[in-house]
Amino acid sequence: MAAVVLFGLLMAVRAPAAEFTGGYDGIGDAAGMELTLQQVGTRVVGRLTTPGGSVYAINGERAGRDTGEAQGALRLSGGTSDAAFFHIEERPLGLQFLFIPSSGGQPDMASSREFSFLKRGVRPAVPAKPESRFLPAPPPGARADIPVFIDQFRRWDPRDTARVYASLDDRSRGLILLYDHATAELMWRICEAAPAEGSREAARLAEMLERQQTDCATYLPLVEVARESGVFPEFMRRAQFQFEIVRATALCDRGETPTAKCADVSALGAPLILRWRRAVSIMADMARTAAAHPRDEPAPIATEGTETAAPEPVPVRRVPLPAPRAQSDDAGVSDFEPDISTRTLPVQHPMRLPLPRPGG
Repeated sequence: MAAVVLFGLLMAVRAPAAEFTGGYDGIGDAAGMELTLQQVGTRVVGRLTTPGGSVYAINGERAGRDTGEAQGALRLSGGTSDAAFFHIEERPLGLQFLFIPSSGGQPDMASSREFSFLKRGVRPAVPAKPESRFLPAPPPGARADIPVFIDQFRRWDPRDTARVYASLDDRSRGLILLYDHATAELMWRICEAAPAEGSREAARLAEMLERQQTDCATYLPLVEVARESGVFPEFMRRAQFQFEIVRATALCDRGETPTAKCADVSALGAPLILRWRRAVSIMADMARTAAAHPRDEPAPIATEGTETAAPEPVPVRRVPLPAPRAQSDDAGVSDFEPDISTRTLPVQHPMRLPLPRPGG
């Protein structure tokens, strides 16, 4: 019985809290602050450095052996009187530091501020799988449908975009490749995915690059310059319009769209196919246009062989990519204005002509 009582008394005694010894880095509102502490017995001394370069000498006492708290005074380096007071509370990853200004030698609690410090060498646990900012794509092996791909590929991880594009049937891929701006956007995203050598995704990308007579190492830097040019939203508008034509064409091929509307789709798409340009040329034109027009001056994208139309206002700041198109029972083309010029363009050299429309 006596042994049981003794065991209970021992369990009731709290283990001593860890010593206030070591370096601490400020986080949150305390970012840029540094705190160094050393505990000798119950005395706690150290130094607090602020981002502005002010240095306070710390001189205090631990409140108790097992309380995890300490308090005392702060004195500016070279000063002769206390400039402030402090109160420290231990935390699992560091400590909480209450800075209390001095007013007439007394603590001014109304003006006090609380700061958080992380013990040097300690890092918060990171979730095993951080939440992705991308939407889930169809799983491997699932049937890839061209309208779904067009609606959602901008919201997928680039690796998923490359995978689903590679799983599209030959007719659907060939239909996309007939349109220059649509191809330019898709090639940019798949290049960023960097498919593994020997994979089906890498093979599809190689076909696209061979057709464009370029490679990702050459193309991606041009895209980055174009994205910072201020006219990239206009490129995205044209790419989206062409993807809408691809969608409408696919639905026409399935017989899901009235014949009259399909004739309109064909009339919109034919001139764009004839005016096909290499993706490198499109991106280079955007960079040249940006160089000729300051960022605060809206400028149109120059198109080879065409007169420059009146400029449309272009946002100066970089805008997010367009959200997926809302689902609708209407299988028609969206409200984007057709990107068609009435002039006939001269043939550009050197250039590989696009493949004929699949099944045409």
